[in-house]
Amino acid sequence: MEKITFLHTNDIHSHLEVWPRILRFFQEERRQDEHLFAFDIGDAIDRHHPLTDVTRGRANIEIMDEAHYDGATIGNNEGLVLPHADLNRLYDHANFPILLANLLELPAEKVPDWAQPYQIYTSEGGHKIAVIGLTAPYHITYEAVGWKPLEIDAVLDQYLPLLHERADVVVLLSHLGLPTDKRLAEKYDLDLIIGAHTHHVLPDGELTNGTMLAAAGRYGDHVGKVELSLNDAGKVEKAWAHAYPTKQMAVEPGDNERIEGWLKEGQRRLAQEHIANLAVDRTVEDQAQDALQALTDYCDVPAAMVSTGMFLTPLSAGPLNAADLIADMPHAVNPMLVTLSGRELKELVHEVQDSAKELLNLSLKGSGFRGKEFGRIVFRGIDQTADGQILYNGEAVQDDQDYRLATLDHYRWIKYFPVLDDAKAEFHLGTLLRELMADYYRKKD
Repeated sequence: MEKITFLHTNDIHSHLEVWPRILRFFQEERRQDEHLFAFDIGDAIDRHHPLTDVTRGRANIEIMDEAHYDGATIGNNEGLVLPHADLNRLYDHANFPILLANLLELPAEKVPDWAQPYQIYTSEGGHKIAVIGLTAPYHITYEAVGWKPLEIDAVLDQYLPLLHERADVVVLLSHLGLPTDKRLAEKYDLDLIIGAHTHHVLPDGELTNGTMLAAAGRYGDHVGKVELSLNDAGKVEKAWAHAYPTKQMAVEPGDNERIEGWLKEGQRRLAQEHIANLAVDRTVEDQAQDALQALTDYCDVPAAMVSTGMFLTPLSAGPLNAADLIADMPHAVNPMLVTLSGRELKELVHEVQDSAKELLNLSLKGSGFRGKEFGRIVFRGIDQTADGQILYNGEAVQDDQDYRLATLDHYRWIKYFPVLDDAKAEFHLGTLLRELMADYYRKKD
């Protein structure tokens, strides 16, 4: 029997405060077994961290290089939050391959230069291990930034026969989410699926139809380890998995200084980017009104919608820089222009009214939001008369006419505004909210 060990991380989201502990765990495990394999399953970066933002994620890859990963796949934060050109440069100096079989670069529809669909590794005992990577195929949004996602099953149907011919063991790096991982385990002959995306942790793995599922939570709160025991014929006879909580790992001298150093370096570099001089203080409510104006200007429409929770801190009169804006608006949210029928626009207004009380102090996470509470929805160009009539740019809304509304893509991905789910939408993924606001304040300076 040969025991093959895999270490894995996922969905760290630039939570570098846990990185020194993760690195030590990797180093100690490698001291005990220099032949193990280590993989990251995507969403390693998140532009809420100043150092990630100012380097467009390249500092994260330099930090990851210390752990000597054997491979990684990407998550939606790498694929959708970074502009196309920045993703093309992200892995220029990575010392590990990016395994990604279901994303092509447009317009040529070719595998990106920085990726490969799979890789075959050789264990110490000579067994072949095929590792393939897949990421969540967000069709509408990926194509808006120049990438074409491929259907998961079609990709596996294409590659798995080849991988089974060439390897004893087949491993899937899956930034697809736990429900999809379970479905794939039921359908396909896979020995191991290391999962991500839905931020789930499987403390001792989960065996599904003979496939071991493993996952290590989110934000670096766990590090995963899997052991597969192979017989002489290369078949897996035993699988073991465990996720180790990083909070139980010791913090050692120098850790906090290094963590603080990454943060301060990012803040220092962002602070050098002057945005504008604000004539007066801007409260959170003031900023929401500024954002409404910025959205209507940017999308060239008379109406906009935004929530006050997008703004975390007041902005003081005087010099404004990029460090101020990332502290105030750390979110990975983008402008979105939606077209609604009059009937749908009325429905949206009623959805906002119905959920207003619940949303005001709701602690909401994910879908690009990096704030504390959702806050209050405010409109520009949409009003309601005393008798309940909805007005768009001062005129009564007609059910059978179309109306355009500038807003943020975050509201499409949460459950509170179902009318936006299927609305015709234009996504401006190359611009984060804070970048939109930076341009607005520059023009007003």
